[in-house]
Amino acid sequence: MKTIYAFILFMLFASNISAQEYIQYSAHKMQNEYFDSLAKFAPEDYKALTESKIKLQKNKDNSTLQKHVFGWHPYWENGSEQNYQWNLLSELSYFSYEVDPVTGYPLDIHNWKTANVIDSAQANGVKVNLCVTLFNEHESFFASAAAQQNLIDSLLTLVQYRNANGVNIDFEGVPASEKDNFTNFLVNISDQFHTNIPGSQVSIALYAVDWSGVFDIPVLKDYLDLFIIMGYGYYWKGSSYAGPTGQLFTFYNFNYNISKSINTYLNAGIPKEKLLCGVPYYGYEWKTSGENVPSSTTANGTSRTIKKIKDNSAGYYNTPLLNENSMSNYYTYYSGGNWHQAWVDDETTMKYKYDLIQQRDIGGIGIWALGYDDGYTEMWDLIRDRFSDNSVTPCQYTIWDMGGPKRNYYNNEDYTFTIAPDNVSLLSLDFSEFSLESGYDSLWVYDGIDTNAELIGGYSGTTSPGFVEASNNALTLKFHSDGATVRSGWKADWNCSPVNVENISENNMKVYPNPANTFCTVSGIIPDKAQIIDINGKLLKQYNYENTLKVSYLPNGIYFLKIISGNKIYIKKLIIQH
Repeated sequence: MKTIYAFILFMLFASNISAQEYIQYSAHKMQNEYFDSLAKFAPEDYKALTESKIKLQKNKDNSTLQKHVFGWHPYWENGSEQNYQWNLLSELSYFSYEVDPVTGYPLDIHNWKTANVIDSAQANGVKVNLCVTLFNEHESFFASAAAQQNLIDSLLTLVQYRNANGVNIDFEGVPASEKDNFTNFLVNISDQFHTNIPGSQVSIALYAVDWSGVFDIPVLKDYLDLFIIMGYGYYWKGSSYAGPTGQLFTFYNFNYNISKSINTYLNAGIPKEKLLCGVPYYGYEWKTSGENVPSSTTANGTSRTIKKIKDNSAGYYNTPLLNENSMSNYYTYYSGGNWHQAWVDDETTMKYKYDLIQQRDIGGIGIWALGYDDGYTEMWDLIRDRFSDNSVTPCQYTIWDMGGPKRNYYNNEDYTFTIAPDNVSLLSLDFSEFSLESGYDSLWVYDGIDTNAELIGGYSGTTSPGFVEASNNALTLKFHSDGATVRSGWKADWNCSPVNVENISENNMKVYPNPANTFCTVSGIIPDKAQIIDINGKLLKQYNYENTLKVSYLPNGIYFLKIISGNKIYIKKLIIQH
């Protein structure tokens, strides 16, 4: 609920801030209320309500995560854990313990004591926490020291009962007047958990935009273990325009987005290794005034999960369209006398969010919600490709400043990131756009894997780096902006050449048939891993401990087959010809 102060601010700045500010409810709250309203159903019936079709994953691998992948598992997804790729998940947060604000005791714990998903997560080495939710009557709760201690005691008991690892605090709509009480409670629960369960984890769900300023980051950063931005609070079912709930960059006139939220919370003092960005495995579909973008909505939207879009049972979601302002997918169609727009990310656009997370070098991602891609592997594949030890940096890619393709970068940015594709030579970076505040904002380019490498140059104003070529296979960029003027920023394309495949091949390693159609066989060695890589360096498929590889899914063309055996790597050119 917005405070009066926030409302006055809105009225003062209404010419610059869209009505999208009135995002009254988070996805956590709305979807929780919906499934709570179906309480007449038995727990095992919830998966039928969400139209689950269990399809066990076929492509699990031995990848190891390099960042946090934190996933909220709502109780209504009990059963979909059969499709989780556990090695690509670091924390599972069971949603939820619903707080009675008067007593602190639970209104409902939704089968926490018996849910199979907790056993499965723990058997696979995934940390488990209990998400605790409070969406209203915060004043009553914070006015009662007894209610607060009852909640902490109950949570400690329940977490220890399941031998779990901690709690995730999801208190939404906390008014500005309760900031100090909220802070004191968070410090108290953190202290008690860390004391009573050594090594426990206490995390918090951060608002996409902290309108009321209730998070006292300078205090909380020393107590909480993880801060997860709910990076899907930018468009909601009641929005006046159809748009991306998790916009990476600004889509239209509502200038708040994931990039800006990350920068804001980093500047507030959250250590980058503790900051995670929540990403949506869902979006909304609205009836709209037309097919063009942007279009005003004519009715409240309806939630659409990635699974719903990929199932495409009605045939409305055949071809996604890319909105380059926000780097988000949308679908448009005409039916029943109305235009419809559905804005839902998939692996083709989620990768841009993950790339920005890598550029800002924050702790990882949070997923709302696990099971919303139930039965499909593409989102798991993307996590492997971006955040695991089996990730492959593409040989050709486009990067922007933090404002994205169409918007200015932000004030007070400081970050360094390295471009280092695997098994390549002749790495270059070509800047096609460049405009910074002259003398104050700057980009520095280094010839190597960090800022200790030789400096190629420092650039400001409109003096572009132009075409930059590395002497090896890595370039490092360091960007700074001050607290005042911003400009349109920069765009650059990196390119490289794969290593010479003939020079690192061995005569006793053969791939046949080549050209291949349905299968190809590797002989002469025993592969630990075999990877299909396209000519741009993108990993398409990985096989583990297999000599016969199915390749019928590949279109005609030229690929590279990368074989890892022991401490040796072999690369062969592979031709697919159907």
